[in-house]
Amino acid sequence: MKTRTTARLAALLLAASFAVQAPAQTPAAGTPSADEEVKPKFIWGILINIALKYALPAFSSYLTGKLTELLTPESLAAMLVHSKSANIVPLASVAPRGLAAKSAGAPENAAAGEPTAPLRVDNGHENYQAVHVALLNFDRNGNARGFHPVSAGFATGERFKLRVLPTFDGVLVIDNINPRRERRQIYPAQAENVVQIKAGIEILIPLDKDQYFEFTGDGGDEQLVVTVRDPRAFGTAAATAPVTRKDENNGSNFMQQVTPDTYPVISQSLHIRHDAVAGQ
Repeated sequence: MKTRTTARLAALLLAASFAVQAPAQTPAAGTPSADEEVKPKFIWGILINIALKYALPAFSSYLTGKLTELLTPESLAAMLVHSKSANIVPLASVAPRGLAAKSAGAPENAAAGEPTAPLRVDNGHENYQAVHVALLNFDRNGNARGFHPVSAGFATGERFKLRVLPTFDGVLVIDNINPRRERRQIYPAQAENVVQIKAGIEILIPLDKDQYFEFTGDGGDEQLVVTVRDPRAFGTAAATAPVTRKDENNGSNFMQQVTPDTYPVISQSLHIRHDAVAGQ
């Protein structure tokens, strides 16, 4: 018995010695370590316990509990209450870098796809910012009918609002491009104004509970262009990285990579289908 105990102890010591001598594996450059993937991090102001290399799942985790899932009169009323956190203000009052800009609108820069670079948090700054946008259709009696991704577009005569939730405090405008390719801001109605929105709060646009978007007519390609940008994102401070869009059943998720010196500009067009009259 004494001999077996000694042999076992020797084996354990040998195993321990081997473990100490084994070289530690170094993760590839640019790849988060296992500890980074598992350790919770503050991302967009909340604690997320998720693999940091996956940007879209992190955003989905961020949205959990912030988006309305079941449409009821009560949940719609709550969304309208949340919308009071947003305000229509002059662009010049919230965007010092944009004083020379006539509008916060931007050319469409979003395309279907998924971000490829790992999500990182350095010195409290994320290298991605994101926005959720969904179409919310209504019937003629003001009853909400459901959420849709922005790629679904909308039909002539259809009433809808936009649901918006960003990871950053931003400003929003909506432009119309008519069949003659003329572009003008339609919300807010005054081109010098913007909707000031807050990070992590689900709102409905138009803000007024009795206002909707509705288009009539029958001809040509017509679009709405929704732009959400950080109020600092003008000139060289505007991020130029491509914007990726992932369409889900309850809306569309947009992501843009940013640097410590640049800020997000996310712009997406919605197309009007003149082949049907909906929402009646």
